[in-house]
Amino acid sequence: MKKLASILLAVIMILSLAGAAWADETPQPESGKKFEGSWAKMNGLIEIVYEEEGYRASVDLYNQEDNTGVLWQYSCFYNEEKDALISVSASKNAYSLNPDTLDKTFGEAEYEGIDEEEAVSAFALTPDGALEWKDGHENLGQDLQFTRIGSFEGLWRNEAENIYAEFHWQGLLDENQFCYHVYVAQGEQECHLVGMYNPETQKLACYDTAVLPMESAEDYLTAQSEGKPFQAVFSDLGNGQAQYETESGVFSLEYDLLGPES
Repeated sequence: MKKLASILLAVIMILSLAGAAWADETPQPESGKKFEGSWAKMNGLIEIVYEEEGYRASVDLYNQEDNTGVLWQYSCFYNEEKDALISVSASKNAYSLNPDTLDKTFGEAEYEGIDEEEAVSAFALTPDGALEWKDGHENLGQDLQFTRIGSFEGLWRNEAENIYAEFHWQGLLDENQFCYHVYVAQGEQECHLVGMYNPETQKLACYDTAVLPMESAEDYLTAQSEGKPFQAVFSDLGNGQAQYETESGVFSLEYDLLGPES
């Protein structure tokens, strides 16, 4: 009986400590939510995600000429006084990209670990809503501005309607054309879409490549200039919710945290 009582007491203590930890968990600051999502410029992508008590930010700059790039990753917190995300730790890795498979091969980290006070990095918004990145290790990013492109990347579902949608960021055609590839399956039907994100409307307007065959990005621009109707329009509603508009109706989608099956 004494052994059983000791076990029960240990369980109660563990649950009490866990409850205290959950109670002390810091909620996401409301003013920090504006940083979440994907931000792009020509040959550059920033992704910012809130995780528990802080933000994970990645900066990927790519060189098309030699298929190489550099990935910076930061753990950040929101600073209300500066209205910015400030880094706590950082890492930097160069990589090479296989253009056929899009697989990245990373080298050893150039640096990684906790940031010294004089080497902290920051992410802040300009008055017109662009994202600025200032790296504290190498004084990078001061002249770069990134445009919000929604939070579409990944897998989305509507279980009731048996809809599966997977989004892949393709890059910029020019400074104003933000390109995604989208695979959509609804029941037995499936289609491949090419779409452009419009920062002003915050919508991703897509053509079906089976209906309008496209061999290059210019084909999309031609279809758009000729006034051909979009086959689908997606809207990022925030909080893991999106809207899918097509000829067959308007459907809600929910982000799948687990992602596609391997």
